[in-house]
Amino acid sequence: MSGATKEKQLETAILDWLNLIDGCFALKINMTGIYDARRKVWRKNNNKHIHNGTSDILACYRGRFCAIEVKVGYNKPSDNQALFLKRIKDNGGVSFWTKDFSQCKLEFKKHFPDFRFTDEPLFNEVF
Repeated sequence: MSGATKEKQLETAILDWLNLIDGCFALKINMTGIYDARRKVWRKNNNKHIHNGTSDILACYRGRFCAIEVKVGYNKPSDNQALFLKRIKDNGGVSFWTKDFSQCKLEFKKHFPDFRFTDEPLFNEVF
């Protein structure tokens, strides 16, 4: 299984978990280019409001914005991804990157002290 596949599986597991938590809404924004089948090329979206490095998962938990960058293996956030996480934090949001499901849960608890694991839904961890 490729690293990209494992990363997508981890993203999906985190998104599923977050969206089961009362008071949390989480989503994935597709930031990839658009394939032009006629020209057989990938086109970049030139919208000035699309930011390189946007985190894999964007969430709102009880009114507070959260950005989560997901990596697996030896991968780390790129410079643009690290800058995006910093900008979220600098503007009062919560941001972090994670390499596994358990780490994500611990980071979430660290940043949201009112969150109790007893409040979370029963979830079958696959990571």
